[in-house]
Amino acid sequence: MPVEQRYDWFTAQASDTLCPPVDSASGNAVQSPFVLFRRPRRNRNSDSEDIAQIRLEREGRNEIRRITAAVEKVPWSVSTLQILWTAGPVTLIGAWGGYLLGYGKAPSMENYIFFISYTVITGVAGIIANLVYHLTRGRQYERTADKISHVIDELPELILTTRNLIVESLEGEARRRESAAMLLRKQDLSPEGVELAALELLDDRDSARIIAQIDIYRRVGLQARIQDMIELYRDTIDPQLSELTEVAPEAIALLRDRFAGHAPNLHHGVPRDDNFIERIMAAIEEDNELLMTLQDVEEVLLLAFELISGREIPMLTFEYRGRWQLARTLDALEESRSRYRISQATGLSRLKALTVYLAEQSGTLVEDAAQGLRAEALAQRSREAMDALAEQIHQLAARVRQGETGLRGELRNRANILTNALKLFRSVHEAYEQVGRNHASLLRMSERWDRMTNTESDDATRLQVGPGSRGLRIREKRIELDDAAKAQVCKHLFRHLRDTRLPHRRFEHQTTLPQDHAGDVEAAKRLAIEIALALEPHIQLSRPEVQRAIYASNAAYFGQLEPNLSASAKAALGSAMVKEVNEDLSRSAESLAVALVRHYRVALPPEAIEFLKNTYGARENTLNMVSNYDTRMHRNISLLTHRPPLIGTPARHWYRALVRARRALG
Repeated sequence: MPVEQRYDWFTAQASDTLCPPVDSASGNAVQSPFVLFRRPRRNRNSDSEDIAQIRLEREGRNEIRRITAAVEKVPWSVSTLQILWTAGPVTLIGAWGGYLLGYGKAPSMENYIFFISYTVITGVAGIIANLVYHLTRGRQYERTADKISHVIDELPELILTTRNLIVESLEGEARRRESAAMLLRKQDLSPEGVELAALELLDDRDSARIIAQIDIYRRVGLQARIQDMIELYRDTIDPQLSELTEVAPEAIALLRDRFAGHAPNLHHGVPRDDNFIERIMAAIEEDNELLMTLQDVEEVLLLAFELISGREIPMLTFEYRGRWQLARTLDALEESRSRYRISQATGLSRLKALTVYLAEQSGTLVEDAAQGLRAEALAQRSREAMDALAEQIHQLAARVRQGETGLRGELRNRANILTNALKLFRSVHEAYEQVGRNHASLLRMSERWDRMTNTESDDATRLQVGPGSRGLRIREKRIELDDAAKAQVCKHLFRHLRDTRLPHRRFEHQTTLPQDHAGDVEAAKRLAIEIALALEPHIQLSRPEVQRAIYASNAAYFGQLEPNLSASAKAALGSAMVKEVNEDLSRSAESLAVALVRHYRVALPPEAIEFLKNTYGARENTLNMVSNYDTRMHRNISLLTHRPPLIGTPARHWYRALVRARRALG
């Protein structure tokens, strides 16, 4: 029996007459926004599959046509009616009224003939001009539709290719753990797939089989039986999970959820990798692709496909309208706080980029940069790996100087790795030094705001709800692409997707095409940069508040997209999946309340608590606790939320190793 069954997921509206989805374990109908068809071979249900496929294709084509028509062409009938109306009745009425006002009497027959002839000639000229325009640019609509279709077709396949590159860059146990994590993220993973992922992580067939059995019970809703198995096998499986938590925290967390009888929820989406936008922007700013990782490439590909498919990401901000001095002080404090938070994220991002770079190079003692590791662990891994590299270079240089010329290539490769790692390490050191400077600036701005608010009335520094425009208010905005922006983004990406070197169908012909991992990684990172540049004019991706809103939102789940689907099917499925993600602004609202009360010393009245609870779903207990925080009883000594890790300065023996390598290579 194959490990993984192959599934095709097709969207079905409530009014459709398609059969409901059926649970593979129980045979019972399941309420789901997607209709599941198993297609291992052609059977008697093929007619229903064909109907679903046709409907899916039609919905996707309509979506592509709607985006294209928004920017490329006004319908011919509308354009013709506009010309006829303007050149006919409007011109005649205007001419008659003007003649009457100017001469005080109605125009004569000769005047009517003049005006009628004039309107007919101008109308015919307008229709001819419109016809010529459509004839000369008639292909523009089709070309734009082709570009949009091409981008929608390519992005899901490039996501799969990037995931393969991520796994390909790892070795040994790290490759197995990352593959298992990718399996466990799938919302529709079969029990056999759960067993395979558990086996890859735990290397214990009995434990893997137990977790797979729990997943079977989950599919039929037998929670009582799941609790029985958890109680029976907890003492066996919990120690295995705890042992690997430090090595692969994210993968083990996913497996622990499976052991507890939980699976990823389609409506909750998929958590995003923190600070991936910052790393891409840093790579653009410093012209250094090493500052971003392949995980960042995957994240920005997902974001682009989400936005093109119609995703709307909510964003909460606050603003003050009233006294200009108070407003300017608040803006300065918010800007200073944003710079501080971005510098914190920058330091961690650079450190992760260094660890990922060392993990991608063989023989550096770093197997992977697992998600969820603390900065201290990443820093320790990096320093140990660079110490080992320096020692290897010393040994290779000594052997090359003794006449072993065959080692020159390996010595040059090791030296290049250490050189690049040193550049990244210096950027990490500089980033964490900037954290300290921004923290001092934040303290100064906070003290200035405190002095200003102490002289103001409570109403001026109280969160306002209800009608009105003055005071401190929360504003909800949306990060989205309208149809014109979608078309522009697709046009931008089409030029680069057409020429990209990424072999996005390589997984179908793995044994026939040559391998060029380094070139593929470079092409993937260049594509990520182009995606960021294409999105920047439309959603201001570089703004801190936009980045925070994207990080706080979960990505849509695109596990049902397969390479063999057409562009129209992918467009329809993408549009359906982004609509399934629930908007959860509760955490954003709670963090905003904490920032207002603790950092900005803003009062949170009962009506504001009720507003945040009812509007954004914030927890009442949390808001009450925040509102009871007495700023006068807490000295604002430091606003450091995360103490920077002790990175230290670059070690001298790293530089000595490079000098020795340079001398040995002549």
